[in-house]
Amino acid sequence: MIGRRLLALIVAALLMLPAATWAQLNVVGHYDGGGASLEIGTFTEKGQRVGIMGISHKVSITFQTSTIGTLKAIWRKAKKERGNSFHFVGSFKETGASYNSLLTVAAGPGIQFTINDKPGTYTVVLSQRDYARFDADLAKVAAYVQTK
Repeated sequence: MIGRRLLALIVAALLMLPAATWAQLNVVGHYDGGGASLEIGTFTEKGQRVGIMGISHKVSITFQTSTIGTLKAIWRKAKKERGNSFHFVGSFKETGASYNSLLTVAAGPGIQFTINDKPGTYTVVLSQRDYARFDADLAKVAAYVQTK
């Protein structure tokens, strides 16, 4: 009985918190490739808006207003590349996190995203047929991050 009362008090306290104090995650795009999945989305906590990219719900990297342009530039460069094997296009190292994740992008028969995060290193390949949709999703994420 005491456990239920305590749980009810905790739930009531959480419900009384202003909505602005709750963290909010919105997945904008989901892609499957190479036995893994890639998600791109937005994350808001305490009024701060960031873009987030994750692989297979295991690793992620975030992009802030000052860094989302780097991801867009690497993406534009990678889209132009074609080949039978992957070659390095660019990388981005997160800053200001407890573990600064590293995103490495390679192009070839698709675009390969590799994220090194505390749990490990994971890779996904985005198919050429998904480029247009990823373009649109990245634009949505960048617009969200850059909106005050």
